Amino acid sequence: MPDIPDAPPADALAALRKELAHPPFHAVLAPEALSADAERGEVRIRLPYQPSFGRAAGSDAIHGGVIAALADLAAHAAVAVQIGRMAPTIDLRIDYLRPAPGHDLYATATTLRVGRAVARVDVVIGGADTAPYAVARGSFSTLAPDPVRSPT
Repeated sequence: MPDIPDAPPADALAALRKELAHPPFHAVLAPEALSADAERGEVRIRLPYQPSFGRAAGSDAIHGGVIAALADLAAHAAVAVQIGRMAPTIDLRIDYLRPAPGHDLYATATTLRVGRAVARVDVVIGGADTAPYAVARGSFSTLAPDPVRSPT
C-alpha cells in the first residue's frame, strides 16, 4: 500500500506555481518557482531580494522572519506538490547558520516522509552558490480536509 495519501499532479512545476500564487501573503514576498519533482518530493524556490527584507536600518542582512517564511512556504509546497493539495504546518524548526546578506535567497525543500497524517520536510536556504544560511525541518498535516469544518 503506498505511503502517499493522494497521487501527485502530472505537472509538478505548474502545481508549485499554483501553490505559490494562492496565499495573499506570498504577493508580499514574491517567491518564484524554479523546479519541482513530485515523485521525489523536492521543490526549489527563489525569493528575490527586497530592501524591505532588511534585518535592521543600515544593514543589508535579511531578517530571520523572512527566512522562516521562505522555509515554511517551501516545505509546505514540497508536500502539496507531492500529495496534490494543501498541507497545513504543524511544526517548523529553523537553525540560522550565518547571516544572509542582501541578495536573492534560494530554498530547496525535500520531503523525508509523507504519511497518511503527517509529512516531514527538510529545507536548505542559501544564496545562488553559497553555503547555507539556514536549515529547517517541518511537519505538515496530510489529512484530508474535514468538509464539515472547511470554510465554504
